[in-house]
Amino acid sequence: MWKRTTTVILGFLLVFGMWVAVVPVTVHACSCAQVPNIEDQLNRKTAIFTGKVVSLTKPVQGEIQSSADPVEAQFEVKTVWKGEVGSQTAVYTALSSVSCGYEGFEVNKEYIVYAYGGPDRLETGFCEGTKTLTSAQNDLKALGTGYEPAKINAKIMIPQEAPLELSTMDTEPDNRLASNGIVLAISLSLLILLVIFIRRRAR
Repeated sequence: MWKRTTTVILGFLLVFGMWVAVVPVTVHACSCAQVPNIEDQLNRKTAIFTGKVVSLTKPVQGEIQSSADPVEAQFEVKTVWKGEVGSQTAVYTALSSVSCGYEGFEVNKEYIVYAYGGPDRLETGFCEGTKTLTSAQNDLKALGTGYEPAKINAKIMIPQEAPLELSTMDTEPDNRLASNGIVLAISLSLLILLVIFIRRRAR
């Protein structure tokens, strides 16, 4: 009876351990503080502008992919409120909202973009206030009259492996460590039970 019970427990733990190892651990989306008001946005951001996304370049999907991999959105800029923004400007964001990336960019849609970073590498994210132009009427009213973009192309190419420097509340590496810890604990439990089972059977 004891041997049968042990075999059932071992089988259950083995199946559970394989499931944990294969199924990705659920991660929590980025948590944001309250979006700054327009005055704070004008003080803190490197660039504020409206524009249409003309191309969207996502990282090549491989065996290993991070939620922080950069996505490049190329904009045809319409109106600028802050920064020396070219008529064609690239903005980068993380691939997933898990790493505070902005996932709402679509080609041929217009947005108001609140960007930080250097003028040669503008970045935005889930917590920065970037949104579609149709939902930005209050922002446009508060910003007032803007100015035309510079007659330059400000697209800067970067290597795909370059990381985005984004502040996150819940990051993917932490979840990977948690997943590895669970798998390790289950593996140790399986090993201990297997040793006990073998010793009992040898008697």
